[in-house]
Amino acid sequence: MTYKFKCKDVGMNCKFEFKGANSEDEALTLAKTHAEKAHGVKELSPDLADKVKKAIKKE
Repeated sequence: MTYKFKCKDVGMNCKFEFKGANSEDEALTLAKTHAEKAHGVKELSPDLADKVKKAIKKE
């Protein structure tokens, strides 16, 4: 099973997405790294972290 994430699924006007993360934790790390580099988000707020977790889908 792999995990995928689309930035637009948390309300961002962004085409970033990834597929193939091996765990939910890996997917969350990838999403955090993207948020920092592309959107200047230094730390996910609890609310945003919850939205990201809900947007991570299993394949």
